[in-house]
Amino acid sequence: MIVHNRLIRVLVIDDELLQRKFVSRQLEQLKFTFETATSAADGLEALRKKDFDVVLLDVQMPEMSGLEAIPLIKQLEDSPEVIMLTLDKSLESGLTAMRSGAYDYLTKPASIEELEITIKRAAEKHRLIRQNTSLRDFVENNSSPEEKIAFLLPENARMKKIYEQAGSVSGLNSTILITGESGTGKDVLARFIHNRSSRAKNAMVTVNCGATPETLFESEFFGYEKGAFSGATQTKHGLIEVADGSTLFLDEIGEMPPPLQVKLLRFLESGEFRRVGGTRDLFSDARLIAATNTDLSLAVKENRFREDLFYRLNVIQLHLPPLQERVEDLPSLIEGFLELFRRKFGKPDLDLTPEARRKLLNYDYPGNIRELKNCIERAAALAPEDVIEAGQIFFSENETAGRFSPTTEEEIFSRTVPSADLTAEERIIPLEELERQYIDKILKLTQGNRGRAARLLGISERTLYRRLRDYE
Repeated sequence: MIVHNRLIRVLVIDDELLQRKFVSRQLEQLKFTFETATSAADGLEALRKKDFDVVLLDVQMPEMSGLEAIPLIKQLEDSPEVIMLTLDKSLESGLTAMRSGAYDYLTKPASIEELEITIKRAAEKHRLIRQNTSLRDFVENNSSPEEKIAFLLPENARMKKIYEQAGSVSGLNSTILITGESGTGKDVLARFIHNRSSRAKNAMVTVNCGATPETLFESEFFGYEKGAFSGATQTKHGLIEVADGSTLFLDEIGEMPPPLQVKLLRFLESGEFRRVGGTRDLFSDARLIAATNTDLSLAVKENRFREDLFYRLNVIQLHLPPLQERVEDLPSLIEGFLELFRRKFGKPDLDLTPEARRKLLNYDYPGNIRELKNCIERAAALAPEDVIEAGQIFFSENETAGRFSPTTEEEIFSRTVPSADLTAEERIIPLEELERQYIDKILKLTQGNRGRAARLLGISERTLYRRLRDYE
Protein backbone atom coordinates (compact mmCIF):
# COMPACT_ATOMS: atom_id res chain seq x y z
CA MET A 1 0.00 0.00 0.00
CA ILE A 2 1.56 3.33 -1.08
CA VAL A 3 0.19 6.35 0.81
CA HIS A 4 1.47 9.89 0.32
CA ASN A 5 2.94 11.38 3.51
CA ARG A 6 0.46 14.27 3.55
CA LEU A 7 -2.39 11.76 3.88
CA ILE A 8 -0.88 10.28 7.03
CA ARG A 9 -2.12 12.03 10.18
CA VAL A 10 0.31 12.15 13.12
CA LEU A 11 -0.22 13.36 16.71
CA VAL A 12 2.88 14.28 18.72
CA ILE A 13 2.44 14.06 22.51
CA ASP A 14 5.44 15.42 24.43
CA ASP A 15 5.69 17.75 27.41
CA GLU A 16 9.12 19.12 26.37
CA LEU A 17 8.87 22.23 24.16
CA LEU A 18 12.24 21.77 22.45
CA GLN A 19 11.47 18.12 21.61
CA ARG A 20 8.06 19.06 20.17
CA LYS A 21 9.66 21.73 17.98
CA PHE A 22 12.39 19.36 16.82
CA VAL A 23 9.95 16.61 15.84
CA SER A 24 7.58 19.16 14.27
CA ARG A 25 10.35 20.44 11.99
CA GLN A 26 11.08 16.86 10.91
CA LEU A 27 7.40 16.16 10.20
CA GLU A 28 7.08 19.42 8.24
CA GLN A 29 10.11 18.49 6.17
CA LEU A 30 8.61 15.05 5.49
CA LYS A 31 5.24 16.68 4.64
CA PHE A 32 3.22 14.66 7.17
CA THR A 33 -0.06 16.14 8.45
CA PHE A 34 0.36 16.55 12.21
CA GLU A 35 -0.72 18.20 15.45
CA THR A 36 0.92 18.42 18.86
CA ALA A 37 -0.19 18.00 22.47
CA THR A 38 1.68 18.93 25.66
CA SER A 39 0.42 16.12 27.90
CA ALA A 40 -1.12 12.67 27.77
CA ALA A 41 -4.49 14.09 28.88
CA ASP A 42 -4.47 16.71 26.09
CA GLY A 43 -3.41 14.04 23.62
CA LEU A 44 -6.31 11.75 24.60
CA GLU A 45 -8.72 14.66 24.20
CA ALA A 46 -7.36 15.35 20.71
CA LEU A 47 -7.74 11.66 19.78
CA ARG A 48 -11.39 11.74 20.86
CA LYS A 49 -12.07 14.66 18.53
CA LYS A 50 -10.05 13.71 15.44
CA ASP A 51 -8.80 10.64 13.63
CA PHE A 52 -5.05 10.02 13.59
CA ASP A 53 -3.08 7.20 12.02
CA VAL A 54 -0.04 7.40 14.28
CA VAL A 55 0.81 8.83 17.71
CA LEU A 56 4.38 9.79 18.63
CA LEU A 57 4.24 9.43 22.41
CA ASP A 58 6.89 10.50 24.92
CA VAL A 59 7.58 7.92 27.65
CA GLN A 60 8.45 10.27 30.53
CA MET A 61 5.74 12.87 31.24
CA PRO A 62 4.33 14.33 34.48
CA GLU A 63 0.90 13.29 35.80
CA MET A 64 0.50 10.49 33.24
CA SER A 65 3.41 8.71 31.56
CA GLY A 66 3.38 7.44 28.00
CA LEU A 67 3.25 3.83 29.20
CA GLU A 68 0.17 4.66 31.30
CA ALA A 69 -1.47 6.40 28.34
CA ILE A 70 -1.09 3.50 25.86
CA PRO A 71 -3.95 1.32 27.28
CA LEU A 72 -6.27 4.38 27.24
CA ILE A 73 -5.34 5.11 23.62
CA LYS A 74 -5.95 1.48 22.64
CA GLN A 75 -9.44 1.62 24.18
CA LEU A 76 -10.49 4.36 21.74
CA GLU A 77 -12.53 3.47 18.68
CA ASP A 78 -10.31 3.05 15.60
CA SER A 79 -7.26 3.62 17.81
CA PRO A 80 -4.06 4.74 16.05
CA GLU A 81 -0.72 2.96 16.18
CA VAL A 82 1.62 4.26 18.88
CA ILE A 83 5.35 4.91 18.47
CA MET A 84 7.13 5.57 21.76
CA LEU A 85 9.85 8.25 22.03
CA THR A 86 12.40 7.54 24.74
CA LEU A 87 15.81 8.76 25.90
CA ASP A 88 16.57 5.29 27.26
CA LYS A 89 18.64 3.39 24.69
CA SER A 90 18.30 0.02 26.44
CA LEU A 91 16.47 -2.82 24.71
CA GLU A 92 14.41 -3.48 27.84
CA SER A 93 12.85 -0.02 27.63
CA GLY A 94 11.69 -0.64 24.07
CA LEU A 95 10.36 -4.10 24.85
CA THR A 96 8.39 -2.70 27.79
CA ALA A 97 6.77 -0.15 25.48
CA MET A 98 5.88 -2.78 22.88
CA ARG A 99 4.49 -5.14 25.52
CA SER A 100 2.22 -2.27 26.59
CA GLY A 101 0.78 -2.09 23.07
CA ALA A 102 3.13 0.23 21.18
CA TYR A 103 3.82 -0.52 17.52
CA ASP A 104 7.49 0.43 17.86
CA TYR A 105 9.84 2.77 19.73
CA LEU A 106 12.44 5.35 18.71
CA THR A 107 15.34 6.69 20.74
CA LYS A 108 15.54 10.49 20.97
CA PRO A 109 16.66 12.18 18.82
CA ALA A 110 15.52 9.94 15.97
CA SER A 111 16.99 10.49 12.51
CA ILE A 112 14.61 11.85 9.90
CA GLU A 113 14.99 8.69 7.78
CA GLU A 114 14.21 6.41 10.72
CA LEU A 115 11.25 8.57 11.71
CA GLU A 116 9.72 8.49 8.21
CA ILE A 117 10.10 4.74 7.76
CA THR A 118 8.64 3.92 11.18
CA ILE A 119 5.67 6.29 10.81
CA LYS A 120 4.81 4.99 7.33
CA ARG A 121 4.93 1.37 8.47
CA ALA A 122 2.76 2.12 11.50
CA ALA A 123 0.27 4.04 9.34
CA GLU A 124 0.11 1.16 6.87
CA LYS A 125 -0.70 -1.27 9.66
CA HIS A 126 -3.39 1.06 11.03
CA ARG A 127 -5.08 1.41 7.65
CA LEU A 128 -4.93 -2.31 6.91
CA ILE A 129 -6.58 -3.06 10.26
CA ARG A 130 -9.28 -0.51 9.52
CA GLN A 131 -9.87 -1.92 6.03
CA ASN A 132 -10.10 -5.47 7.37
CA THR A 133 -12.55 -4.35 10.04
CA SER A 134 -14.73 -2.65 7.43
CA LEU A 135 -14.61 -5.71 5.18
CA ARG A 136 -15.43 -8.01 8.08
CA ASP A 137 -18.41 -5.86 9.09
CA PHE A 138 -19.61 -5.75 5.49
CA VAL A 139 -19.28 -9.51 5.16
CA GLU A 140 -21.20 -10.08 8.38
CA ASN A 141 -24.05 -7.82 7.29
CA ASN A 142 -24.24 -8.50 3.56
CA SER A 143 -22.93 -11.99 2.85
CA SER A 144 -24.50 -15.38 2.43
CA PRO A 145 -23.44 -18.08 4.94
CA GLU A 146 -21.24 -19.68 2.27
CA GLU A 147 -19.43 -16.38 1.64
CA LYS A 148 -18.77 -15.89 5.32
CA ILE A 149 -17.40 -19.40 5.66
CA ALA A 150 -15.29 -19.42 2.50
CA PHE A 151 -13.79 -15.93 2.55
CA LEU A 152 -13.97 -14.35 6.00
CA LEU A 153 -10.44 -13.88 7.37
CA PRO A 154 -8.73 -17.01 6.04
CA GLU A 155 -5.43 -18.19 7.52
CA ASN A 156 -3.88 -19.18 4.19
CA ALA A 157 -1.64 -16.45 2.74
CA ARG A 158 -2.82 -17.01 -0.85
CA MET A 159 -6.47 -16.83 0.19
CA LYS A 160 -5.82 -13.63 2.15
CA LYS A 161 -4.37 -12.06 -1.00
CA ILE A 162 -7.35 -13.23 -3.09
CA TYR A 163 -9.70 -11.85 -0.43
CA GLU A 164 -7.97 -8.45 -0.55
CA GLN A 165 -7.84 -8.40 -4.38
CA ALA A 166 -11.51 -9.31 -4.67
CA GLY A 167 -12.43 -6.48 -2.32
CA SER A 168 -10.28 -3.96 -4.20
CA VAL A 169 -11.66 -4.81 -7.69
CA SER A 170 -15.31 -5.14 -6.64
CA GLY A 171 -15.98 -1.45 -7.29
CA LEU A 172 -14.57 -1.58 -10.83
CA ASN A 173 -16.46 -2.38 -14.02
CA SER A 174 -13.60 -4.47 -15.43
CA THR A 175 -14.21 -8.03 -16.57
CA ILE A 176 -12.97 -10.65 -14.11
CA LEU A 177 -11.94 -14.24 -14.84
CA ILE A 178 -12.03 -16.64 -11.88
CA THR A 179 -10.11 -19.89 -12.33
CA GLY A 180 -9.77 -22.98 -10.16
CA GLU A 181 -10.81 -26.58 -9.77
CA SER A 182 -14.46 -27.59 -9.43
CA GLY A 183 -15.77 -27.03 -5.93
CA THR A 184 -13.28 -24.33 -4.90
CA GLY A 185 -15.99 -21.67 -4.60
CA LYS A 186 -15.75 -19.71 -7.86
CA ASP A 187 -19.46 -18.91 -7.79
CA VAL A 188 -19.20 -17.80 -4.17
CA LEU A 189 -16.28 -15.49 -5.01
CA ALA A 190 -18.27 -14.02 -7.92
CA ARG A 191 -21.19 -13.30 -5.57
CA PHE A 192 -18.74 -11.90 -3.02
CA ILE A 193 -17.47 -9.39 -5.60
CA HIS A 194 -20.97 -8.50 -6.83
CA ASN A 195 -22.27 -7.87 -3.32
CA ARG A 196 -19.49 -5.34 -2.74
CA SER A 197 -20.06 -3.45 -5.97
CA SER A 198 -22.36 -0.53 -6.75
CA ARG A 199 -24.53 -3.07 -8.61
CA ALA A 200 -25.38 -5.02 -5.45
CA LYS A 201 -28.89 -3.51 -5.33
CA ASN A 202 -29.74 -5.73 -8.32
CA ALA A 203 -29.55 -9.52 -8.23
CA MET A 204 -26.57 -11.17 -9.92
CA VAL A 205 -27.58 -13.15 -13.02
CA THR A 206 -25.89 -16.56 -13.37
CA VAL A 207 -25.52 -18.61 -16.55
CA ASN A 208 -24.06 -22.13 -16.40
CA CYS A 209 -22.50 -22.46 -19.85
CA GLY A 210 -21.93 -26.19 -19.39
CA ALA A 211 -25.53 -26.97 -18.45
CA THR A 212 -27.30 -24.95 -21.16
CA PRO A 213 -28.05 -26.92 -24.37
CA GLU A 214 -26.25 -25.43 -27.38
CA THR A 215 -29.49 -25.16 -29.36
CA LEU A 216 -31.05 -22.99 -26.64
CA PHE A 217 -27.97 -21.03 -25.61
CA GLU A 218 -28.38 -18.08 -27.96
CA SER A 219 -32.06 -17.51 -27.23
CA GLU A 220 -31.51 -17.88 -23.48
CA PHE A 221 -28.50 -15.61 -23.50
CA PHE A 222 -29.57 -12.88 -25.96
CA GLY A 223 -33.35 -13.39 -25.99
CA TYR A 224 -35.53 -13.44 -29.11
CA GLU A 225 -38.12 -11.36 -30.94
CA LYS A 226 -41.73 -12.38 -31.38
CA GLY A 227 -42.01 -14.54 -34.49
CA ALA A 228 -38.26 -15.23 -34.67
CA PHE A 229 -38.98 -18.94 -34.99
CA SER A 230 -41.85 -21.40 -34.63
CA GLY A 231 -43.26 -21.13 -31.11
CA ALA A 232 -41.87 -17.62 -30.44
CA THR A 233 -45.27 -16.15 -29.69
CA GLN A 234 -43.89 -13.21 -27.72
CA THR A 235 -40.64 -11.32 -27.21
CA LYS A 236 -38.28 -12.84 -24.66
CA HIS A 237 -35.64 -10.84 -22.80
CA GLY A 238 -32.33 -12.69 -22.65
CA LEU A 239 -30.19 -13.04 -19.54
CA ILE A 240 -27.72 -10.46 -20.81
CA GLU A 241 -30.60 -7.98 -20.95
CA VAL A 242 -31.90 -9.00 -17.53
CA ALA A 243 -28.41 -8.30 -16.13
CA ASP A 244 -28.49 -4.66 -17.26
CA GLY A 245 -27.17 -2.60 -14.34
CA SER A 246 -26.09 -5.74 -12.51
CA THR A 247 -23.46 -8.51 -12.79
CA LEU A 248 -23.61 -11.34 -15.33
CA PHE A 249 -21.78 -14.42 -14.06
CA LEU A 250 -20.82 -16.93 -16.76
CA ASP A 251 -19.90 -20.15 -15.01
CA GLU A 252 -17.81 -22.70 -16.95
CA ILE A 253 -17.16 -20.20 -19.74
CA GLY A 254 -14.90 -22.75 -21.46
CA GLU A 255 -18.02 -24.73 -22.44
CA MET A 256 -19.56 -21.86 -24.41
CA PRO A 257 -20.26 -22.87 -28.05
CA PRO A 258 -17.85 -21.22 -30.56
CA PRO A 259 -20.60 -19.32 -32.49
CA LEU A 260 -21.71 -17.70 -29.23
CA GLN A 261 -18.14 -16.74 -28.37
CA VAL A 262 -18.13 -14.34 -31.34
CA LYS A 263 -21.33 -12.63 -30.19
CA LEU A 264 -20.13 -12.44 -26.58
CA LEU A 265 -16.91 -10.75 -27.76
CA ARG A 266 -18.95 -8.14 -29.63
CA PHE A 267 -20.97 -7.44 -26.51
CA LEU A 268 -17.83 -7.10 -24.37
CA GLU A 269 -16.32 -4.66 -26.85
CA SER A 270 -19.36 -2.42 -27.30
CA GLY A 271 -22.06 -3.38 -24.79
CA GLU A 272 -24.33 -4.02 -27.79
CA PHE A 273 -26.21 -7.18 -28.78
CA ARG A 274 -29.18 -8.34 -30.82
CA ARG A 275 -31.99 -10.65 -29.89
CA VAL A 276 -32.50 -13.71 -32.08
CA GLY A 277 -34.56 -12.54 -35.05
CA GLY A 278 -33.89 -8.89 -34.19
CA THR A 279 -32.71 -6.18 -36.59
CA ARG A 280 -31.66 -3.42 -34.18
CA ASP A 281 -28.83 -3.19 -31.69
CA LEU A 282 -29.69 -3.17 -28.00
CA PHE A 283 -27.44 -2.10 -25.12
CA SER A 284 -26.87 -3.67 -21.70
CA ASP A 285 -24.71 -2.25 -18.92
CA ALA A 286 -23.87 -5.66 -17.45
CA ARG A 287 -20.56 -6.21 -15.66
CA LEU A 288 -19.15 -9.62 -16.63
CA ILE A 289 -17.52 -12.15 -14.31
CA ALA A 290 -16.53 -15.47 -15.89
CA ALA A 291 -15.30 -18.68 -14.27
CA THR A 292 -13.70 -21.85 -15.53
CA ASN A 293 -12.11 -25.02 -14.20
CA THR A 294 -10.27 -25.60 -17.50
CA ASP A 295 -7.07 -24.11 -18.88
CA LEU A 296 -8.37 -21.53 -21.36
CA SER A 297 -4.88 -20.78 -22.70
CA LEU A 298 -4.60 -24.47 -23.65
CA ALA A 299 -8.10 -24.37 -25.16
CA VAL A 300 -6.95 -21.42 -27.28
CA LYS A 301 -3.95 -23.40 -28.57
CA GLU A 302 -6.26 -26.32 -29.42
CA ASN A 303 -8.67 -23.94 -31.23
CA ARG A 304 -11.49 -24.70 -28.80
CA PHE A 305 -11.69 -21.15 -27.49
CA ARG A 306 -11.22 -17.82 -29.26
CA GLU A 307 -7.93 -16.13 -28.45
CA ASP A 308 -9.38 -12.59 -28.69
CA LEU A 309 -12.22 -13.51 -26.31
CA PHE A 310 -9.75 -15.06 -23.85
CA TYR A 311 -7.73 -11.84 -23.68
CA ARG A 312 -10.90 -9.77 -23.34
CA LEU A 313 -12.10 -11.95 -20.44
CA ASN A 314 -8.71 -12.13 -18.74
CA VAL A 315 -8.53 -8.46 -17.73
CA ILE A 316 -8.34 -9.36 -14.03
CA GLN A 317 -7.73 -12.97 -13.05
CA LEU A 318 -8.31 -14.48 -9.61
CA HIS A 319 -7.19 -18.08 -9.10
CA LEU A 320 -8.67 -20.13 -6.26
CA PRO A 321 -6.30 -22.83 -4.96
CA PRO A 322 -7.60 -26.35 -4.22
CA LEU A 323 -8.49 -27.08 -0.62
CA GLN A 324 -5.50 -29.36 -0.11
CA GLU A 325 -3.25 -26.33 -0.74
CA ARG A 326 -4.89 -24.30 2.03
CA VAL A 327 -5.04 -26.87 4.83
CA GLU A 328 -4.58 -24.20 7.51
CA ASP A 329 -8.11 -23.01 6.65
CA LEU A 330 -9.65 -26.45 7.26
CA PRO A 331 -10.41 -25.97 10.99
CA SER A 332 -12.32 -22.73 10.42
CA LEU A 333 -14.10 -24.14 7.34
CA ILE A 334 -15.20 -27.21 9.30
CA GLU A 335 -16.46 -25.09 12.18
CA GLY A 336 -18.18 -22.67 9.79
CA PHE A 337 -20.10 -25.41 7.97
CA LEU A 338 -20.90 -27.11 11.26
CA GLU A 339 -22.48 -23.89 12.54
CA LEU A 340 -24.36 -23.49 9.24
CA PHE A 341 -25.97 -26.92 9.60
CA ARG A 342 -26.61 -26.51 13.32
CA ARG A 343 -28.95 -23.71 12.32
CA LYS A 344 -30.35 -25.45 9.24
CA PHE A 345 -31.29 -28.65 11.09
CA GLY A 346 -32.19 -27.04 14.41
CA LYS A 347 -29.40 -28.78 16.34
CA PRO A 348 -27.71 -25.96 18.31
CA ASP A 349 -25.56 -28.35 20.39
CA LEU A 350 -24.34 -30.47 17.46
CA ASP A 351 -20.59 -31.08 17.59
CA LEU A 352 -17.86 -33.40 16.32
CA THR A 353 -15.97 -35.88 18.43
CA PRO A 354 -12.17 -35.38 18.38
CA GLU A 355 -11.89 -38.53 16.24
CA ALA A 356 -14.47 -37.24 13.74
CA ARG A 357 -12.74 -33.86 13.56
CA ARG A 358 -9.37 -35.53 12.95
CA LYS A 359 -10.94 -37.65 10.22
CA LEU A 360 -12.18 -34.51 8.48
CA LEU A 361 -8.78 -32.87 8.85
CA ASN A 362 -6.94 -35.94 7.54
CA TYR A 363 -8.59 -35.97 4.10
CA ASP A 364 -7.49 -34.06 1.01
CA TYR A 365 -10.95 -33.42 -0.55
CA PRO A 366 -10.58 -33.95 -4.31
CA GLY A 367 -14.00 -32.26 -4.54
CA ASN A 368 -12.66 -29.27 -2.58
CA ILE A 369 -14.93 -27.06 -0.44
CA ARG A 370 -18.08 -28.44 -2.05
CA GLU A 371 -17.14 -31.96 -0.95
CA LEU A 372 -16.33 -30.79 2.59
CA LYS A 373 -19.66 -28.98 2.82
CA ASN A 374 -21.64 -31.98 1.51
CA CYS A 375 -19.81 -34.33 3.86
CA ILE A 376 -20.63 -32.24 6.95
CA GLU A 377 -24.21 -31.64 5.81
CA ARG A 378 -24.79 -35.37 5.37
CA ALA A 379 -23.31 -36.19 8.77
CA ALA A 380 -25.24 -33.38 10.48
CA ALA A 381 -28.54 -34.41 8.89
CA LEU A 382 -28.19 -38.08 9.85
CA ALA A 383 -26.65 -37.66 13.32
CA PRO A 384 -29.14 -39.26 15.76
CA GLU A 385 -27.67 -37.38 18.71
CA ASP A 386 -25.95 -34.04 19.16
CA VAL A 387 -22.59 -35.65 18.47
CA ILE A 388 -21.13 -36.66 15.10
CA GLU A 389 -18.94 -39.75 15.47
CA ALA A 390 -16.06 -40.63 13.17
CA GLY A 391 -18.06 -43.57 11.82
CA GLN A 392 -20.72 -41.14 10.57
CA ILE A 393 -18.23 -39.29 8.35
CA PHE A 394 -18.33 -40.57 4.75
CA PHE A 395 -16.42 -39.17 1.80
CA SER A 396 -17.43 -39.27 -1.86
CA GLU A 397 -14.36 -41.37 -2.70
CA ASN A 398 -12.76 -44.19 -0.76
CA GLU A 399 -10.80 -42.83 2.19
CA THR A 400 -7.43 -44.20 1.11
CA ALA A 401 -7.55 -42.34 -2.22
CA GLY A 402 -8.36 -39.11 -0.44
CA ARG A 403 -5.55 -39.10 2.12
CA PHE A 404 -2.89 -36.42 2.08
CA SER A 405 0.19 -37.77 0.35
CA PRO A 406 2.80 -38.76 2.96
CA THR A 407 5.52 -37.37 0.69
CA THR A 408 4.27 -33.79 1.05
CA GLU A 409 4.43 -31.31 3.90
CA GLU A 410 0.81 -32.20 4.72
CA GLU A 411 1.97 -35.47 6.29
CA ILE A 412 1.04 -33.93 9.61
CA PHE A 413 -1.13 -36.84 10.61
CA SER A 414 1.17 -39.67 9.52
CA ARG A 415 3.12 -41.66 12.08
CA THR A 416 6.89 -41.81 12.00
CA VAL A 417 7.94 -45.16 10.48
CA PRO A 418 11.27 -46.50 11.78
CA SER A 419 13.95 -47.80 9.44
CA ALA A 420 13.42 -51.37 8.20
CA ASP A 421 16.98 -52.44 9.00
CA LEU A 422 16.29 -52.27 12.75
CA THR A 423 15.22 -55.25 14.81
CA ALA A 424 11.53 -55.65 15.61
CA GLU A 425 12.15 -54.56 19.18
CA GLU A 426 14.18 -51.52 18.07
CA ARG A 427 11.41 -50.49 15.67
CA ILE A 428 8.97 -50.03 18.54
CA ILE A 429 8.57 -46.31 19.34
CA PRO A 430 7.15 -45.37 22.75
CA LEU A 431 3.68 -43.87 22.52
CA GLU A 432 4.89 -40.75 24.34
CA GLU A 433 7.56 -40.16 21.65
CA LEU A 434 5.02 -40.64 18.85
CA GLU A 435 2.75 -38.07 20.47
CA ARG A 436 5.64 -35.63 20.92
CA GLN A 437 6.62 -35.97 17.22
CA TYR A 438 2.99 -35.61 16.19
CA ILE A 439 2.54 -32.38 18.17
CA ASP A 440 5.85 -31.07 16.82
CA LYS A 441 4.65 -31.55 13.21
CA ILE A 442 1.38 -29.77 13.92
CA LEU A 443 3.19 -26.81 15.49
CA LYS A 444 5.53 -26.55 12.50
CA LEU A 445 2.58 -26.60 10.10
CA THR A 446 0.79 -23.84 12.03
CA GLN A 447 4.04 -21.87 12.46
CA GLY A 448 3.75 -22.06 16.23
CA ASN A 449 0.12 -20.89 16.44
CA ARG A 450 -1.04 -22.89 19.45
CA GLY A 451 -4.72 -22.11 19.03
CA ARG A 452 -4.79 -23.51 15.48
CA ALA A 453 -2.57 -26.40 16.51
CA ALA A 454 -5.00 -27.36 19.28
CA ARG A 455 -7.92 -27.30 16.82
CA LEU A 456 -6.03 -29.52 14.38
CA LEU A 457 -5.18 -31.94 17.18
CA GLY A 458 -8.78 -32.01 18.37
CA ILE A 459 -7.83 -31.01 21.93
CA SER A 460 -8.24 -27.89 24.04
CA GLU A 461 -5.51 -25.26 24.23
CA ARG A 462 -5.12 -26.03 27.93
CA THR A 463 -4.43 -29.69 27.14
CA LEU A 464 -1.90 -28.66 24.49
CA TYR A 465 -0.13 -26.38 26.98
CA ARG A 466 0.12 -29.28 29.43
CA ARG A 467 1.60 -31.51 26.73
CA LEU A 468 4.13 -28.84 25.76
CA ARG A 469 5.11 -28.42 29.38
CA ASP A 470 5.48 -32.18 29.82
CA TYR A 471 7.61 -32.49 26.67
CA GLU A 472 9.50 -29.23 27.40
